[in-house]
Amino acid sequence: MKRLNLICLLLPLSVSAQDSERILKHCASMLAANRSAQSRFFFGDKQRFRSDTQSANAQNFRQKAFNYVWSKEYEQAAVWLEKTTAVSPKEHGIVGEFYLAQFRDYPRALTHFNAYDALTPNFDDIVGYNPVSYMRGLTYRSMGNYEKSIEQFSIAIDPLAAKHGDEWVNYRHFVSRAVSYIATQQPEKALIDLEKAGKNFKRSALVQYHRGRALLLLNRTTEARTAFQDASFFFKALRAERTGDYQEDDFNPVYELEIDETLAHLKTLNR
Repeated sequence: MKRLNLICLLLPLSVSAQDSERILKHCASMLAANRSAQSRFFFGDKQRFRSDTQSANAQNFRQKAFNYVWSKEYEQAAVWLEKTTAVSPKEHGIVGEFYLAQFRDYPRALTHFNAYDALTPNFDDIVGYNPVSYMRGLTYRSMGNYEKSIEQFSIAIDPLAAKHGDEWVNYRHFVSRAVSYIATQQPEKALIDLEKAGKNFKRSALVQYHRGRALLLLNRTTEARTAFQDASFFFKALRAERTGDYQEDDFNPVYELEIDETLAHLKTLNR
């Protein structure tokens, strides 16, 4: 009986310890994701899904749409994407991302993101690994509405940073807002975001490239040249670590040729 009592006393402590361990692991994984290469959700391997054509469900419809995309039958793909959201409204998020990233159909992407967010009006829903507000920010920016994109990026960034600190914010989110700040001639604000992004990923060519752009707007040419040189170094280092056409962020692509041409132009200014 004493042994049973002892087990009963120790069991809550064991469960509590396990919960704490899970929390710590979850925190560590979130911070690690901030520094890792982005995951490619459905744009990577172009393998054809085997779908059960007899089942009318969202997963089957989505897979069918992907197959049409990879067959370059885009009109049919759009038909099945719409069918997917009709069957399951929770699919609006992933369908919106598909329209944004694959089809570049920004109005339709925005429609789906808005529909997805409306499912829980008081919560910033997640699409893949990003808040829906961030995805809307990317969409508005692609449409040339930079002020609206800054507003949406801020909804994604500011509450999280205020609650947990800047280190919990994906560095790519800071970069995206900085790009919109640069587009609206606000380089000082861009540099603040890029400094935060750089602390979260110290080897980012993406961060240094846009730092250089912001510094050029402020006529700080020497600092800009250093930033572009750092971007070139990090780009080559990251490319050596990874295979294929590596991009830190598909929504904010940076190309080695752009960096080299900018450096060459800055060199001519000093002659």
